[in-house]
Amino acid sequence: MSSTQQIASFRKVSAGILASAHLASQEDRPKVTKKEISLVLKRVAPALGIDGTAYHVLDILLGLVQPDDFQAGKRPVVAISNQRLAEYTRRTTRTVTRCLKKLVEAGVLAYRDSPTGRRYVYRGSEGALEQAYGLDFSPACFNLQAFKVQADAFQRRIKAEQEARRAVTRFSRAIADMAELEPAEFHGFAARAQTIVIRDELNVVEKAALLESLYAQVLALHEAHLLKNKDKMSCAGDIDVSPLFNTTPTDSLGSNSQRTCSNEQDTKFPPDNGEAVEMALEKEPCGGRTETQRPKSQVGRGGAGKFPETNLDGVSIGLIQSACSSVQAELGVGLSSWPALCGAAEQLRMLIGLSPSGYQLAVERQGRYLAAACLAVVAEKALRDPEHIASPGGYFRAMIDRAGEGKLHLHKSLHGLV
Repeated sequence: MSSTQQIASFRKVSAGILASAHLASQEDRPKVTKKEISLVLKRVAPALGIDGTAYHVLDILLGLVQPDDFQAGKRPVVAISNQRLAEYTRRTTRTVTRCLKKLVEAGVLAYRDSPTGRRYVYRGSEGALEQAYGLDFSPACFNLQAFKVQADAFQRRIKAEQEARRAVTRFSRAIADMAELEPAEFHGFAARAQTIVIRDELNVVEKAALLESLYAQVLALHEAHLLKNKDKMSCAGDIDVSPLFNTTPTDSLGSNSQRTCSNEQDTKFPPDNGEAVEMALEKEPCGGRTETQRPKSQVGRGGAGKFPETNLDGVSIGLIQSACSSVQAELGVGLSSWPALCGAAEQLRMLIGLSPSGYQLAVERQGRYLAAACLAVVAEKALRDPEHIASPGGYFRAMIDRAGEGKLHLHKSLHGLV
């Protein structure tokens, strides 16, 4: 049967309708199954612009077509009226007609019209089709491989756009945080970043690329300033100078109790083991020892994944993993161990827009475990309610300050997130 005979005279044909009719008229239809057709069509539907009522109509037709009709020598035809489809979808018949036309022009269906325009199927005594007029899925069988390629390309594009949106958020926040840290040097970069974000002529992938390049310039300038300041402050004889001690016994005995805040901040805690967390509270935050702090000899090592008697008291890696579900889904990482959490710190830092120097200072003050745990909490809160935290970087620094004062209750925040 020719393609012109399959299309009723009352239809206004288009190039897509004629192409689908031509495919339906061919006898060498590829061998496929209903399951394979259904999966591919539902994956490629967004790429073809099939959504809303059109997708609903497609789903109904896939449910009505018989699996055996996809075998060789048969024809996958669905005989259902527009009126019945309108009742199923709760739309008008004109809407259903437009949706069917979209499916035909997309190469999913073909019109197989009877001389009277009615849709019906006559089967023989053995169930074989003798006469079938209605909506034919034969074009989808021919276009199956092309649909697979199109669906894969669409999924890759969607994934790339998602990654780009995340990158736009990370880089713009990082640049804004650097501008807040040193307004005189980086205010212009923050304004340029804001200009890139609001440019409508750029797609999200292009915005991400521009912001990444701008952030690289910010980091290079920041490192250059740090190196320049270091060179200015250093001179011959400043390194390895032996300290002068008063030989008076009473003065030397009292020296430890008179340590100031500046001395405390200059102390470097080893970041590579759990001792850094314990030492954070063994030293006074700003003067004398508080009653809640105990000497190192009295601080016991906790069980696996937990650090008691510190700012991480009551915090386990399992609790962090349960509380930070959005962070793990957003970054595609698993926080199943403390090394894994510390390994994700760089991504978490960029996610909340914290400068490298800001995070390094937090590690030096409280150790890398507490710093990484605070990063995860701030990132989780920012992802769940972006409007609630205006400056995630400032929020993180405030948590580190509270930890230095012994007022941070991180386990309560984690339980609240759970």
